[in-house]
Amino acid sequence: MSKRLYLALPFLLFFASAEAQEPAKPRTVEAALTAVAKHLSPPYALYLYQSLTRQILSNEAILERPGSPYALTANDTLWAQEIISNSILAEGEDGQYVNVDRVPTFFEGLAQRYMNASHYWPDREITKETRREQLAAWYSLYLMLLVGNATQDEIARELRNGAFNLDPQMLETGGPSLVDRLKKDGVLTNETYALVQIQRKGPAGQESLTFPLYMDRWKAQIESAYDLTPSP
Repeated sequence: MSKRLYLALPFLLFFASAEAQEPAKPRTVEAALTAVAKHLSPPYALYLYQSLTRQILSNEAILERPGSPYALTANDTLWAQEIISNSILAEGEDGQYVNVDRVPTFFEGLAQRYMNASHYWPDREITKETRREQLAAWYSLYLMLLVGNATQDEIARELRNGAFNLDPQMLETGGPSLVDRLKKDGVLTNETYALVQIQRKGPAGQESLTFPLYMDRWKAQIESAYDLTPSP
């Protein structure tokens, strides 16, 4: 398996090559991502933080490997992860907790800032000076898409076995992913649904994930800026 940028994210095995698609229109991409962000209800918010915590540990493990060529990417990803954590955590009497009300607002703001038609970051040139913020923007939206495409069973299983110790009876199971539900409810059109859907192929645990083309292209540009693109 090729070790590339996404190897800092342990629950992905590999990405499948995306089929040829028409270039996405920035306004439509922003609308699609904003729709998902607005619907990150408490179970999705907790699942997102649980996934984020696991990925932080994975990146820290990379930094512990002497001479790892992925150390810089892992370090910059940790920087992005710290921003997300600080933005959705709040101080309580017993310490920090996930403020679930902050999660939709935070990710909606990201979608509007980086994917709006005036700036549209996937089309921006990426240099060594700008690659860290590009990575942070891509990673944050990538994380949101992973959460938005997780099934209710996956979310319930993660939360039951995670840090939040939720009663399984309180979690809806057997339901579709968030993006599938939004399409069924008419919040996402066929066009906007295609811009937030992750296609899966293969058995569980060994499946390939195909992201929307604009995300794959953006990721490839970032990898190139970090000199992670494999030689032909």
